[in-house]
Amino acid sequence: MIIHSITDNIKKQIGNLFFWLLIFVILFDPTGTILHKKDLMFVLVVAFNILFYKPDWSKLPWILLLFCAITIPYLISCMRMTLVDETEVLAVYKAISPVLLLLWIRNYDLIKLSKGPVVICCILMTMLFFLILYYPQLEAPIYYWQAAAGFPIIINHRTFLGISMFVMYLKSYVAFVFIIAYYFYVVFSGVHRNILTFIYLFFICFAFSVSGTRSTMLLPTFMLIIVGYITSANKKYAKYILYPIIFVIGLAFIILLIALISDTGEASNAVKYGHIPSYIQLFEEHPEYILIGQGPGAFMYSEGFNKVVFKTEWTYLELVRNYGLFSLIIIGVFAKPLITMWKHRRDAFCKCMFFAYLSYLLIAGTNPLLLSSTGMIVLLMAYSYEESITSQDVNKQQK
Repeated sequence: MIIHSITDNIKKQIGNLFFWLLIFVILFDPTGTILHKKDLMFVLVVAFNILFYKPDWSKLPWILLLFCAITIPYLISCMRMTLVDETEVLAVYKAISPVLLLLWIRNYDLIKLSKGPVVICCILMTMLFFLILYYPQLEAPIYYWQAAAGFPIIINHRTFLGISMFVMYLKSYVAFVFIIAYYFYVVFSGVHRNILTFIYLFFICFAFSVSGTRSTMLLPTFMLIIVGYITSANKKYAKYILYPIIFVIGLAFIILLIALISDTGEASNAVKYGHIPSYIQLFEEHPEYILIGQGPGAFMYSEGFNKVVFKTEWTYLELVRNYGLFSLIIIGVFAKPLITMWKHRRDAFCKCMFFAYLSYLLIAGTNPLLLSSTGMIVLLMAYSYEESITSQDVNKQQK
């Protein structure tokens, strides 16, 4: 019995290590062009789980639904002889392949495993930011290197509300949302809070503050407001002290958000708003795309880019364009954990995780993050947390 227990513990530690490395590789190198280990780590994690864990077949329908929602529109596009980019089609299937790990997700606590990779990524990006800031001559070679590698790290100079600033971020930043919510919850609740909590949160918030995209720059502030309100709602003096502070921060957040969104002179906004007339024209000329989709990898002309493209930043419009009504299945697979989290909203931490995941799904609407390896990691985190909630319910019923 003791030997069996030791063996199970070793197996669990090895599995956690492999998954930790996979998470780090995907978050730090979402394009797979820096470390070149994303495929290797995915294969190792899948192989380890096949050998040592029994699959949870209750998750198979969700995996099949996701693959069918992509495959059926693709087959229809082939029958209609629609011109598609086959490389992009393969990239979509490769990007969603981590969803297979849902079969073994009950054996892992991915939010716990993700804390280390997220903190390390933010520390590394903060160090690189200050390195370039103090040695500006490094900016050009680093920029050309990451440009050749497919822009895994975005380095740019952007202007917001007339203020020019040097920005730098990883493409996977939005996937850190669960960990941001976790550390804010620890700070406000006091559970497991120590000096390292504040250090980690500082690096995370600083990395996001210089990221240069509206969504990532404002995300920590949004989570601060949400988590602060949830954790302080039942405190004695909350309505006298914390509520006014949260209200002022929230009001400033909303004003800043509206100002940033309405800044049509900003380059990114100009491009995003330029896509919309192209979608309207496409759906007017081909209303059948709303039903059956144009197919993954299909091309369209975008006024935003002023050229023919197979993908824009409007994720949910892209889902409708590519997959038609089948996009509802894809959205349903992503949204399912929200239902479980909302049912358990009486628990403060669960409510924080609900809003963290919801904010990710909203941000993903203007960033091509949903059907990607980064999106799959967030999906796995959500299902992992959902599994922990349901297992707690089962344990309570058994007692």
